Amino acid sequence: MYLKASTLDDLLDEAFRLLQKSKMGVVATKGSTVEVQGVVLELTRPRARLSRTDTKGTIFSGIGEFIWYISCNNELAPIQYYLKRYDEYAELDGTIWGAYGPRIFGGDRSQYEIVKSILSERATSRQAVIQLFDREDITERRKDTPCTCTLQFLIRDGLLNLVVHMRSNDVYKGLPHDVFAFTMFQEILARDLGVALGTYKHMVGSLHLYEEDRAKIDAYIHEGFQTTREMPDMPAGSQWNDIKTLFVIEAAIRMGGVAGIPDALDKAKQLSPYWADIARLLAIFALTRNFDGAREKLRQVVEIRRSMSTQYYAAYIRKNSRRLSRAVAQLDLDGSTDIAAKVTTA
Repeated sequence: MYLKASTLDDLLDEAFRLLQKSKMGVVATKGSTVEVQGVVLELTRPRARLSRTDTKGTIFSGIGEFIWYISCNNELAPIQYYLKRYDEYAELDGTIWGAYGPRIFGGDRSQYEIVKSILSERATSRQAVIQLFDREDITERRKDTPCTCTLQFLIRDGLLNLVVHMRSNDVYKGLPHDVFAFTMFQEILARDLGVALGTYKHMVGSLHLYEEDRAKIDAYIHEGFQTTREMPDMPAGSQWNDIKTLFVIEAAIRMGGVAGIPDALDKAKQLSPYWADIARLLAIFALTRNFDGAREKLRQVVEIRRSMSTQYYAAYIRKNSRRLSRAVAQLDLDGSTDIAAKVTTA
């Protein structure tokens, strides 16, 4: 089965409809599913990597997971800040066995660096493959086994293409996050190599939908057509100085909370506009994550939104702001002080 689209939303729409029709039921470890085997999903514009819908516009968790990967982290706490469900995958020592970051970016000479070197020397090479799934992943049972097998980078006609092979992929929870992270890696490598961004292919052995998520994909499809806008281009040249500074900013916001935001945003002034906007989104997430009804936080969100270098992210920010504003208004109406009952965290 081959699905092809120019935006993530169009690709998700096709994938969701495909799973809706599937009659292949499988009772997996984590629950009842339906699946389709051997699916290839092609995203022709990898920068259109974010859903613009209310249902799947998960930009904050996507950025958090991307930073967790690229910072070579395998600890639970940093990723659980963005995605609470990760605690299901943690070992007793508080680490995630299947974490992609150490597998891609770890070691004295990372697989990422090896792939970059191969393509720098031989642009047409077919050996630029990053392996994530290893024999050790099936020699004993772990709470988390990598779903991704390989990432293969290919330069053709001056474009960097990426082909990802996954043994298993949750179409609702996993696919949008995987496409976001992997196409970000693709664009970073393209900048390192000085080539343009090509296409992205996502090959899945078992593409599946958990029955508990069926109503959610129905709601997604009901939202209808979305804008075809894509993320801004990364600046030319290596991104790594900005990315390393972003690591510091992210940790300061995540561990320092709202109090750490002013200093973090001041440090973000060292970044290019592209990465400074990512830092601002991290600050907005911190302000809205455990919202306590403080109008000052809403004011800060608005100020940060106005400082963004692009309007691309405005829809995601407004979505959170509207949600919090409604919660505050409801508190005023009913005299309640229980903000937690009014707000579902981002």
